[in-house]
Amino acid sequence: MSANKNTTEMGLPYFFLTTSGLPPGEAYERWRTLMAPLYEVKPTTPYAVLPFGSNIAYQVGDLVAHRTLLSTQRLQRDRRRVDAGPDQYTFQLYRSGRYRGTIAGKAVSASSGTVTLIGRRHLIDGMLDQADTTGIVVPCTHLHGIPLEDHDLLFDAVRNRLLATHILNIYRRLPTTHPDNASTIANEFVAFLRRLLDPSRATDVLEGHELYGGLLALAKTMVQENLSRATLSPELIAGQMQISRSALYRMFEPEGGVMNFVQGERLRAVRDALADPMERRTISRLAEVYAFNTISQLSRSFRNCYGASPKAWRNERRAAQRIGEQGTLQHVWAWLRET
Repeated sequence: MSANKNTTEMGLPYFFLTTSGLPPGEAYERWRTLMAPLYEVKPTTPYAVLPFGSNIAYQVGDLVAHRTLLSTQRLQRDRRRVDAGPDQYTFQLYRSGRYRGTIAGKAVSASSGTVTLIGRRHLIDGMLDQADTTGIVVPCTHLHGIPLEDHDLLFDAVRNRLLATHILNIYRRLPTTHPDNASTIANEFVAFLRRLLDPSRATDVLEGHELYGGLLALAKTMVQENLSRATLSPELIAGQMQISRSALYRMFEPEGGVMNFVQGERLRAVRDALADPMERRTISRLAEVYAFNTISQLSRSFRNCYGASPKAWRNERRAAQRIGEQGTLQHVWAWLRET
């Protein structure tokens, strides 16, 4: 298992821990030690495979953004762990896998695409099934006065979609975000949460124009949600927004046109994936995911935009990530608890 702190100028500081490659018994013990401040980790049955996983966490201002890959395992948070921790909320997206169990005494079932609202003070007892999660931890003080209890532990379909989009967009950007910009990202996310979750400020959430801060921002969000669609076009975006194509074209004139913006966002998505220590997809697979016709097209466009091939970019980032201070589990969790 590694615990690396990256402090290069090409991205935010992070801690990355994995049990990959360790013997099952050792992997379990180290994973259990890592998770101990938050959860007791157990196999799902006496004869089940021992739990293991990987975690990366970025400090984003006074928030923490993380991605965690977990094998099938049981998680429990008892009163002792609740009392020992800070007062925070985690907005956690299940990218794949599922959770079944109780949170704060309520039955919860969360599967791919679901965002859950988990309080650090919540008792938890449930099963995770091969889960890939991305979450953002927010101190409760930032959400003071917001009636979070009205939203329960899950969100309505519209708010869930907006949260999932924002969480993925923020996480995607972190490996290439300069530390000076971290507070801005944190403040924008908190402001978004307050608009989204305060009924007095998000009464028009189904329309979404005010929530997104304007039609152009809404259109850009729709682009983000559909980057993997080869059929993404001005017609599709205008149709979803219920505006004319000419109005859409006018909005994107400062961006060099609609499809120029789409192409730029696809290249940025590939760049950020290549910089992510948790990303294991091949360059060929990323070309497919982000709707490039061929890997040659991706490589040519990427080099024109960033001055290096995708392979060279990934190798450079991985080399930079290996140059860092070695930490311990205690350092990692002290950092997470204090943030």
